[in-house]
Amino acid sequence: MRSLTFLILSFLIVGCSSEQSHNEFLIEAEQMVFERPDSVVRLLAPRWYDTKMNEADQALYGLLYTEALHRSGLYTEADSLILFSRKYYKDKGDQEHLSRALLHHAIILYKQKQTHEAVLSMKQAEYLAKDMDQPAFKWYLYSVLGDVNDNVSNYTQTLRYYKQALAEARKSKNEAWVVQTLNNIATTFDLLGQSDSLKHYTDMAQPFAPKTDGEIRATYLVNKASYLMSLGKCQEAKQLLNESMRYTPIDRASKLLADIYVKEGDIESAAQQWYRLTNSFSPDVSIQSYRLLIQYLNRKGDREGALEYSQRLNEVYQKLYERSDAAGIIDMQAQFDEQQKERSQYRTVIALLAAIILLAIVATVIFRYSRRRIDLLNTRFVESQQKYNLTRSELTKMRHQKEREMKENSQQLKEVISRLHATANKGRVANDEDINSLAQFSYALSPELQVLLSVLNTREQAICLLIRYNFLPTEIASLTISTPQTITNTRVRLLKKLFGQTGGAKDFDAAIKAVN
Repeated sequence: MRSLTFLILSFLIVGCSSEQSHNEFLIEAEQMVFERPDSVVRLLAPRWYDTKMNEADQALYGLLYTEALHRSGLYTEADSLILFSRKYYKDKGDQEHLSRALLHHAIILYKQKQTHEAVLSMKQAEYLAKDMDQPAFKWYLYSVLGDVNDNVSNYTQTLRYYKQALAEARKSKNEAWVVQTLNNIATTFDLLGQSDSLKHYTDMAQPFAPKTDGEIRATYLVNKASYLMSLGKCQEAKQLLNESMRYTPIDRASKLLADIYVKEGDIESAAQQWYRLTNSFSPDVSIQSYRLLIQYLNRKGDREGALEYSQRLNEVYQKLYERSDAAGIIDMQAQFDEQQKERSQYRTVIALLAAIILLAIVATVIFRYSRRRIDLLNTRFVESQQKYNLTRSELTKMRHQKEREMKENSQQLKEVISRLHATANKGRVANDEDINSLAQFSYALSPELQVLLSVLNTREQAICLLIRYNFLPTEIASLTISTPQTITNTRVRLLKKLFGQTGGAKDFDAAIKAVN
């Protein structure tokens, strides 16, 4: 009797549990993955080892789980789930889900430092998503692309993507996304030294900022503080920076606080910020902090500490050189965009040629029956030929546009060179932005030069480029914290290393300038 009762109770419990089917819980997760990703992580995590899901469910599960992790600010280097999703949606021709899978696989690849594969996947995701009506996804896509370009100081593309993200955030009517994107745009203009634009986008974020918290709120306050510092209002800026730290500490806040402490003569407090910033994820911020900290330790007479941090700085330079692929990322994006344009043009030309051939065949067949029909088809043929000529004209315009862009690069290079001359005349050290810009524009104009100098470290490349643009050894010494004799010795050594020749420094100058 007891066994029968237990059996009946078991059936009742199972019947009342009514567990959701896989499709139902995945559909629920997909509906809230953009707005409530943390809830999706909690919903899907317990089903990691569920073996009852079919291939479609597995693909959607892998996409949603990875997507929710990334949108929650969490990351994983395990890519087996998203790889399965990517392959499944590619095989099925599901472009919407494939675009999302490509993006989130790219994020994992980027974290794994497989940068080129990551950026290529992002661009493929962008291409597939261009006609999608998914503002929540496209906001995240454009934000990621903006961040990637920001990491390689490709600020033109950075601003383009952030502005596209802003448009999608407004379509989504998500105020937190709007403020976050406005913060990103403002920060980029701050890096470019454009204070008016910094203020404009910070003011645009002001109505929504009080409703935000965490890093979004902190970044907004740092942008306001940076603008106040540009006006010389350091005390007001200092209050905002300290307030931002209560929300969450971010590198820019520490850097600006350190600058304020230096102006106040409180080098000890500034040094505390520099110590923290040596661990920054931004190589530029980390390198600058190391340099300032080393100078501070030398002034204190702490030679041992200065030597230790100098060694750490060299390690940072080495790691930065090993993974320095900024030019490659920029070039890859440009090539991808150009290829898409060429494919579109190619399809147009093929269609026109096919139409012309078809018209010619039809004209030949109909000629046997009616002269009138032949005349009509000839007219159509002429019209098609005009369209073909118009297409060729457009291609010519595009080529001219590319030539103009080359001229613009040349003009920007002249501006960088002028700034570096001015910096050298003042006896100051060249900032990393100008050196990076000099390399970027030089390599864009002469890929052969980039190949030649790829075996050198960052400092040696800078010396070669400065010599190429007729900087004097004394100027180069000021810009690179060296002596003129060190620059001369370096030139002699590089003559042997790059060209396999022996001779003097002037022989090296002639050789490096002769590179096309």
